[in-house]
Amino acid sequence: MSMKQKFVAALSAVAFISVTAVGSVGAAEEAKAPANGYKYPSIEKTSADAPKQHKMSPEFQAQVKKLPPEFIQQFKKMTAKHTRYSEDATARQVMMELLSDVQCVTAGLMVENGEMAADCAVRASRHRWPKGHLLAYVKLEQINADSLAALPKINGTVEGGLERVAEMALAKNFPGAGAEMGKVLEGCSNCHNLFRFGKGDSPYIVD
Repeated sequence: MSMKQKFVAALSAVAFISVTAVGSVGAAEEAKAPANGYKYPSIEKTSADAPKQHKMSPEFQAQVKKLPPEFIQQFKKMTAKHTRYSEDATARQVMMELLSDVQCVTAGLMVENGEMAADCAVRASRHRWPKGHLLAYVKLEQINADSLAALPKINGTVEGGLERVAEMALAKNFPGAGAEMGKVLEGCSNCHNLFRFGKGDSPYIVD
């Protein structure tokens, strides 16, 4: 079995189909709010427009305050395009969303569906922001300028690369998009060699 056939078989093994039955609702009937009290405008809008403010542990706050102001500004600029904020998803859950979108990009490129690949690549590049903050899921001892110094380069490789993949896919430059996707996956691997997110909520979110 060729590598391509093995990949298709692997994709088929993890793929699933969700069928959602939608009933008609009267225009005057107000949609019921979820258990957390937040009511999203529609099924297309599943994230909040602004992050929910959480009380963070004293040790987490102390570590963040030690970060140089120039790094804080660089980090804010780097993550400014992430405008979908989850009130529930942990960093590991967001990473699973990202993995799903990356698999979607790869599948789109394999069948030369540029629009599909581009949609998934852009969504992956602008992935949802986890509950609290991404830094809240990093080990406390890693919240320092030295440990986080690699993030801008990794971000340029992964999120910047995904945007380049989208552009090439729409231009039907599938060999170029595939090569760039290889760099994206290498960037993902480099990031996870440095940072690993545990299960569940961040231990530094106290409210």
